[in-house]
Amino acid sequence: MARQISTLPVGAIVKSVNTKYYNSVIRFIVGHKTADRVKLITEKIITLKCFDGREPGNYLSDREKYGSSRYSYSNIGQWLNSAAGAGKWHSGTSADRLPSESLVYGGYNEYDAEAGFLYNFEESFRDAILDTTIRVVKSPPDGGGYEDITRKVYLLSRTEVGLGITNGIAEGSKWDLFSNDNSRKAYPTAEAVSRSEYTNSNLNASSPWYWWLRAPSASTSCNARNVNTDGTLNYNSAYNGSRGVRPALELDSGILVSDEPDTDGAYIITWWTPPDMSFNIGGVKKVYDKGWCK
Repeated sequence: MARQISTLPVGAIVKSVNTKYYNSVIRFIVGHKTADRVKLITEKIITLKCFDGREPGNYLSDREKYGSSRYSYSNIGQWLNSAAGAGKWHSGTSADRLPSESLVYGGYNEYDAEAGFLYNFEESFRDAILDTTIRVVKSPPDGGGYEDITRKVYLLSRTEVGLGITNGIAEGSKWDLFSNDNSRKAYPTAEAVSRSEYTNSNLNASSPWYWWLRAPSASTSCNARNVNTDGTLNYNSAYNGSRGVRPALELDSGILVSDEPDTDGAYIITWWTPPDMSFNIGGVKKVYDKGWCK
């Protein structure tokens, strides 16, 4: 039996068994529902990466030293939306660079040689992700105001997690999943911890960790917002590779999941495949096709 994903409550866990990161199945949590969409975010921090690497030659000296806070051109935004192979996901501005070891703080967790995030998705899942138009505040060095961009995978805004607005602008609306500081606390997966080149006694699978939002800091060109370990708001230099990543995406409300959760508490997304219409005639396999069967 199967049920529509829209029948699951906010907070339910879903997974697609062949979609993995760091060789571990990615678990998503239902974060918000609308009339025709279900919004998902990874249950945990799945990796530690910089928001954007340093940009040598950028006319803004802060970005040259610390990376850019403009989400629409960020390394993390490009990586999340690419299914390209290792080192081929980059498509930024002329000043932009792949986040190599020399361009991230301390050389920690560069990802210039990784495949794009969507490279890890089974084709049916990748094809089912809906395009989403998201609002992103621009800091004063980028002209202020906001821009609406369309993406398949994205980082949440401070508005969506219930942490207010930036420069008087709301970036979307609050998700039902986030009600208080405790609801914003996120734990890294064991794989995210073990794969991180950055180490800290507080970085472990049993303790909350920092995770990036897409909002810039109010006035600088190089600081992006993140959620603190206690669920409050903070910011950090974009080139800091010690902060966590929780990708979000949206599916049609009619997508099917298992009627009951698996042994690990997650509902399994069921991808429809065409039925086998082949059969044997005189020992020869035939496939129904209106061209030969009339």
